[in-house]
Amino acid sequence: MQLPLPAALLLTIPGFYLVLDGATPWLPWAGQLLYGLAALLCCAHLLTPARCHGRARARHWRYLDRLLLLVIAASIWPSAPPWSNMEWLLRLLGCAAIFARLLSLAAHHVAPRPLLRTSVASLAMLLVAGAGFYWLEPHVHSFGDGLWLAFTTGATVGYGDIVPSTPASRILAVFIVLLGYAVLSLVTASIAAVLVGEDEKRLRRELHADMRLLQHQITLLREEIAAQREAADQQRRG
Repeated sequence: MQLPLPAALLLTIPGFYLVLDGATPWLPWAGQLLYGLAALLCCAHLLTPARCHGRARARHWRYLDRLLLLVIAASIWPSAPPWSNMEWLLRLLGCAAIFARLLSLAAHHVAPRPLLRTSVASLAMLLVAGAGFYWLEPHVHSFGDGLWLAFTTGATVGYGDIVPSTPASRILAVFIVLLGYAVLSLVTASIAAVLVGEDEKRLRRELHADMRLLQHQITLLREEIAAQREAADQQRRG
């Protein structure tokens, strides 16, 4: 995985929320700056030659990357909230395309992974999501409340004690739910892999023991057959 593309896609996440937050005048400018840097990194990725293997598949991803470059470049254009319904739709479609591309890049690096590494990655995502809610949601008054809201949202529990109330926090909740499905699936799959792996190790040990016993019995049988042949030869000579 080449570095410029994932770095560009990750920069669009804070850029989106900085542009969306109009409480402080300089925050939208900072978001546009991040979008500009992301566009430059995306250009650097497109100018880098594709790898030799999987050229047909890489060509399809290049088409999507060019579309993402157009989406990121269009997001640099200053547009203060509240946005129109059409602009909301276009921006959310762009976010969905970026999210899908990030998943495609991460797919080769998350499965299969050991349980410890998967758990650490899940905890890091929970911390980032909690910080996002603490920043974007006015009803969240502490980082602990942000973590709790991130967990209940990602786990799709929805107790209702704290709920997203602003457009920015609701959009964040949508992506956390999608990531929550993926993360919970990875964790449960890793736990199942550990359990299945232990059973496979036990079966492998038993199979190896049976093979060693069978080899020992075959060796004894060969020795017995050789001894019988030698005795038969001696009887013929005598």
